[in-house]
Amino acid sequence: MKKGKRNNVCRKIRRFVIVTIIIVIVTGLVGIVGATKEKPFEGVSIAVAVHPGHHATPWYNEMNNIEKVYGIKINVVEIPAEDIYSRELLELSYRTGAYDIIQYNSAWIGDYESYLLPLDEFILKGGDEICFGDILPGFRYFQNMWGGKIYSVTLDGDTFLLYYRADLFEFPEEKTAFKTKYGYELAPPKTWKQVLDVAEFFTRKKGEKLAGSTLFKDFYGFADQAKRGRVYYWYLFRYIPFSAPNPHYFDPKTMKLLINSSDAVAALENMKECLRYSPPGVLGWEWDELFVSAMKDGTVGMWIHWTDEGKRLSEISPLPVKNPPEPKLGIAPTPGILKNEVFYQYTLVDSAWVASICRDSKNTEAAWAVLSYMFRPGAISLKNVMDPNTGWDASRYSHVNSPLWRAKVPGIERYLEAELKALEYGYPCLKIPGAFEYMDSLDMNISRYLAGEVSTAKKALDAAAVDWNRITKKFGLEKQKEFYKKMW
Repeated sequence: MKKGKRNNVCRKIRRFVIVTIIIVIVTGLVGIVGATKEKPFEGVSIAVAVHPGHHATPWYNEMNNIEKVYGIKINVVEIPAEDIYSRELLELSYRTGAYDIIQYNSAWIGDYESYLLPLDEFILKGGDEICFGDILPGFRYFQNMWGGKIYSVTLDGDTFLLYYRADLFEFPEEKTAFKTKYGYELAPPKTWKQVLDVAEFFTRKKGEKLAGSTLFKDFYGFADQAKRGRVYYWYLFRYIPFSAPNPHYFDPKTMKLLINSSDAVAALENMKECLRYSPPGVLGWEWDELFVSAMKDGTVGMWIHWTDEGKRLSEISPLPVKNPPEPKLGIAPTPGILKNEVFYQYTLVDSAWVASICRDSKNTEAAWAVLSYMFRPGAISLKNVMDPNTGWDASRYSHVNSPLWRAKVPGIERYLEAELKALEYGYPCLKIPGAFEYMDSLDMNISRYLAGEVSTAKKALDAAAVDWNRITKKFGLEKQKEFYKKMW
């Protein structure tokens, strides 16, 4: 090779080496920049206050992944259920900055509002990566929004559904006997009057026939979760439709309470009449007792509960008879009422659990990144609501329409479609300052009437009304009126 050609080759090699080195350096720099972009909050710690136990599980499951993606260290702070309200409100009101994200019951928004950061700007700035419109309307409007602003994302899509023994309702002999006695077809009751008919029909003693075979246990047509503390929910299932066509807790213009109206009294009387067809001891039943009696013992024909049974529909036990039909759980919206030949049905949307960013957080952008990661549509959110061990229930269109969920859990579409239908006519729990006090008084007076300590439904609700007026006066009538308007 001639010298000139060799020099040209050497120059080309040197240029190639130099270019290669530059490319490697640039690539490395890009990689570093990319890594920085991938972990934009390296070293930031986010404290998340949560309900203890299964509600904390998703946070523990995802904390390592969040650190890998964002560089954020998650500090999960489990607070006993009975202390969540007082502990959180104490930290918030003293502006300690102890928490960046809090889980709380959306009914407390009236007390929490001034300590929370609205999420509207995060949603707009991030191109709505959380897909706020994917959240089902009942939760979007009644849990996440307050006074026209977005304050939270739904963590647990709690609502209520009517469950019934479809294996019993579909049994030919029972269908024929029911129509003969009541003059209409046996079907999941649409009204509270029909609930009484069906409950009466299916209440039978041990030794009698049910579904063509002999009972070896007493069987009951209906049951409420009627223990003091949360029995007010089971009253509201009736109060809201009975108060149609314009149900309210208060008159929005005057804040005159409506909880002791004639419709309210009729609703409570219906509740007590249902006790005639309920198991003994039902006034002491909480979640476990109702779930076990209905799903495990198979001794209840109809009941209203949260969505847990819907997710666990395959766990229903056979009827307590010698030759039971194949067990099958039916699911429907909660009953309504027929007034002047018009049917009114509402589904009480539980105030339930939501998550918000604290206004005094020093890392609000990182907190939003965590919220978005946990709750935007996709595999993580879906995995958490599909898992019956998390306590988180479906809250999005992408949850209820998931082909993966339907493929993995045979029959789950009965629950998903029933929830979607029920939430078409959602109705909110009370969400103003003192909401807990209002409901606790209502709960106490309902319990006294159901237990026979108060002679009439009217007297019980009048006693609750005295308390409600006192609570309203304590917080200020005009202030409460403004807060009540924010609910709608």
